Amino acid sequence: MAPAFGSAIPQPHDPVAVEPPESVVPSSGGAPATPWLAWLIGLTVGVAAIGLWAALLAQEETQFARATTMRLESVRNQIVARMESRVLAQVRMAGRWEMRGQPPRGEWESDADQYMRHYAGLLGVARVDPVLEVRWERGATGAGDTVASSSAAMQSIWPIARARRQIALTRVSSRAAGEKVFAVGVPIFRGDAFDGMIVAAHGVQALLDDILGSDIAPGYGVRVLDGPDVIYLRDHAADDVEPRFHQDAAVRLPNAEWRVSVWPLAKTLSAARTPLPRAVLAGGLALALLLAVATRLAQVARLRAIEAESTNRELQHEVAGRQRTQERLRKLSRAVEQSPTMVLITDDSGAIEYVNPKFTQVTGYALDEVRGRNPRLLKSGGTPPSTHAELWRTIAAGGEWRGELCNRKKNGETYWEHIAISPIRDDRDRLTHFLAEAEDITERKRLQEEVTARNRESAENRALAAMGQAATMIAHDLRNPLSTVKMSLGILGKHAGKNLSDAEQEINRLALEQVRYMEEALSELLSFSRPDALQPVWLGIDKVLDTAVLLVQREIDEHKARVHTLHASGLPTLHGDANKLRQAFSNLILNAVQACEGVAGRTPEVHVRTHAQLGRQSPEICVEIVDNGCGIPERLNERVFEPFFTSRARGTGLGLPIAGRIIDQHRGRIELRGEPGGGIRAVVTLPTGPVSDTP
Repeated sequence: MAPAFGSAIPQPHDPVAVEPPESVVPSSGGAPATPWLAWLIGLTVGVAAIGLWAALLAQEETQFARATTMRLESVRNQIVARMESRVLAQVRMAGRWEMRGQPPRGEWESDADQYMRHYAGLLGVARVDPVLEVRWERGATGAGDTVASSSAAMQSIWPIARARRQIALTRVSSRAAGEKVFAVGVPIFRGDAFDGMIVAAHGVQALLDDILGSDIAPGYGVRVLDGPDVIYLRDHAADDVEPRFHQDAAVRLPNAEWRVSVWPLAKTLSAARTPLPRAVLAGGLALALLLAVATRLAQVARLRAIEAESTNRELQHEVAGRQRTQERLRKLSRAVEQSPTMVLITDDSGAIEYVNPKFTQVTGYALDEVRGRNPRLLKSGGTPPSTHAELWRTIAAGGEWRGELCNRKKNGETYWEHIAISPIRDDRDRLTHFLAEAEDITERKRLQEEVTARNRESAENRALAAMGQAATMIAHDLRNPLSTVKMSLGILGKHAGKNLSDAEQEINRLALEQVRYMEEALSELLSFSRPDALQPVWLGIDKVLDTAVLLVQREIDEHKARVHTLHASGLPTLHGDANKLRQAFSNLILNAVQACEGVAGRTPEVHVRTHAQLGRQSPEICVEIVDNGCGIPERLNERVFEPFFTSRARGTGLGLPIAGRIIDQHRGRIELRGEPGGGIRAVVTLPTGPVSDTP
């Protein structure tokens, strides 16, 4: 571990070589020293002792100043880094606003709630429009109440955000309850047009208490100023030391500058001071007196002085070696403690012996909670067993293993880490411990998944665009000829029906059916390739389902099927596009009717049932469409919603994909489940809350 404060200051027990001056020791057989020489030696040594005492005091104060400088830099860096982290979270929120135009309110409020839970001192988050009106606001006190009500604060950051496109901080101000607050504004632009700001209000006391915890500059007073105003004083520490021990530095923030002042507390100075200077002064004066008295005995003491000098040199070498070793250990300890990666050390059986603060920050487990336990307590079940088996096989053989693991935090959340595990061996090459270094890559994987999803969405959009062009061409080139053929067949069947034989009439009927089939295929292709925007209204689900049944009544009659509907009473109204929902449910009902085709010994039956259930944020309506057909093989469950995939001889394979996309547009869910006696249960769940009017 790192040495305590003051370890670099010479300690009282450090050996100090004092060699008697040559003039004091009479040479062998020489004349005795003159009487005044003893007083001269005593005076010289006394002056030297006083000078050494003054030098030690100066060195001690230099150490105090250096330690204070280090604590000041630590405090300043901590404030800058943690403030940058908070501003970066706000920038990400503004970036999503710019990319998506205006995210759904539930998503925006969820993000704001997450930031307020994660960042202590965050009072509220608001979206302020270009005319200084608070549009959206989240928080107990509200960012709008903190910023928008202060015209001076808004005028100070508005031109910076609007003209310079920069992040801006307001001056710290006091609220009615005496709480000091400030706000951070991040501009939003739509292209080159200014679209307001995302404003976050912070309470200074709670924010800086969170940033400057007990582990940041312990034993030191910390004061933060915004201009001439003191906005924070840690633990209400008084200036109980001389001003020469105070040090301050500027903390540069976006469009603002604070000053932080750090000084050692009186108890810190008292604990760090050593008795060495006073001991040196007293000892030096006593030594001066003793040397004056003992000059006559110098010849006798010379031999012992030489021996003491030799021993002193050996002790100095040993002390210097120990100090170098202690310094190396201190550097290694600080490197591990301050490492941005998680460090975990176990014994050879896998029992945890040490974790660094980054491990606690990521997982939530403190060292005392995991000491002696196995790292398997972090397992989430998201990593294949084969990966864990390979890991233990590799490190048990003395090798180093690198890979990615999905683990679980103390609060139940899962996270991904890139980890390297290597063995530690002693001087005899015996395996004694394992060292694991892990990096939290959850955010990186999330970004990779977002990029993959966007690439996939882009590819699908390009495919849909190409399909739309092809469908438009097909509709233009084939619909008119098909209409002509259909009309001709109808006229032929109507006017020449009596003169046609039964075989010719059957051929005419089959031709009309094929023409209708081709028209339906063209309609499905156009509907899938050119999705329209939603036109939501408040409607009743029972009327939508009854109309959907009527739309496919001809196909129901052709298959001689029975369709039973059962609607629960008191269902809430639904916000949705009636035409699109009718199309989706008619496709599902038609698919259920067609699924009963070819099942011997059964009368095709389709049951349509509705009921309400509790949702995640609002009540939901559940629609179940159950058939008694042959069902779907389990291996095809994931493919039935793929465009153009069908297990029947006829059909475009677009009915279920169109239904699935319409349900997705309404923020709903669709699931196909097998029935015990055969058949399929299609379960559609729709939220009752408002939906967006964009596709």
